[in-house]
Amino acid sequence: MKRIGILKEEGQQKIAVLLPENIKQLKEITDVSVVVENGLGDAIGISDSEYKSAGAIIALNSKELIQVTDIILSFSRVCDSEHFSEHKTFIGFFDVLNDFSSVLPLKKKNTDMYSLGLLPRTTMAQSMDVLSSIASLVGYKAVLLASSLSSSTVPMISGAGGTLRPAKVIILGAGVAGLQAIATAKRLGAIVKAFDVRHASKSDVTSLGAEFIEVEGAIDSASAGGYAVEQSKDYLNEVNKVLDAEMRTADIIITTAKIPGKRAPLLIQEETILNMKSGSIIVDLASETGGNSALTEKGITITTKNGVRIVGTTDLLADTAKSASFVIGNNFTSFLKHYLKNHVNEEDEILRSTKVLTNGIVTSERLVEEIENY
Repeated sequence: MKRIGILKEEGQQKIAVLLPENIKQLKEITDVSVVVENGLGDAIGISDSEYKSAGAIIALNSKELIQVTDIILSFSRVCDSEHFSEHKTFIGFFDVLNDFSSVLPLKKKNTDMYSLGLLPRTTMAQSMDVLSSIASLVGYKAVLLASSLSSSTVPMISGAGGTLRPAKVIILGAGVAGLQAIATAKRLGAIVKAFDVRHASKSDVTSLGAEFIEVEGAIDSASAGGYAVEQSKDYLNEVNKVLDAEMRTADIIITTAKIPGKRAPLLIQEETILNMKSGSIIVDLASETGGNSALTEKGITITTKNGVRIVGTTDLLADTAKSASFVIGNNFTSFLKHYLKNHVNEEDEILRSTKVLTNGIVTSERLVEEIENY
């Protein structure tokens, strides 16, 4: 029987990677026992007694949990490796491409480690796609945050005092987060325009009722798995010219453009920001990897001398922790089912792609050189 443990998150993260209903699903299809850390669901209103009713055992703390389990789940937390000596398997959503600090405590220890942040973009892995689940929630929340901060109304409103024009919203990046932001802004009644270097995203943007901002000459790559790739300097200069004209009249800008393992592309120049309207709002969802705006500061909100507010928040997911736990719990459950069925198959594409450590040695081709040389 496999013994699965679920760690409670620390800091801003309030997510429970498995909910009671997920535990019931696992126990119905496979012979497992599940141990959860005391208070796992407190932040999202789920008590230990609900986990007990689903068949889970409650551990007093993380040390006890690790000692009695084989497979340890968390969203981003990794415990001190001194807590265990026998072989353990860690599964989480570790952002190892941008920050491999989560790997270091487990290096050269008797552990395997999987990160759902490395999932291949395949049909089989779709139900496990934590990144897409997170992006959708964050894209939605970003628009609501920007709307609440704006001193202007978003929809057109007509009344005795006249007619208020709808807000002009620009979305930079038309991946999952960007498309959800477009859909949310349209539902609120905004005039929405969007830009993405991937021309194939035009149909997605227009299908949601937004206008696609065209800039010809982008580099695209079939091997990038649907992500954007780095662009030439000449192309980025042309992008800056086109976007500058659009952003000077915008009320709200949501930026979502990221490149896995690299600094976020700079799409809003300082000069553009200093020529934007007073009261304009920029919510930069790429702040953790440098930001799409030249003046973004990670984790804080600033107001420029001309009155533009730039939000570099990194905790929007925590603001939707209950919904996030629901979708992420389903993603982790799907991955666990696949892992328990296929973990002995070294050729399995999903497990091979997501595996970071094997017996404490870095085996991920995307990380081995960088981490081993750390």
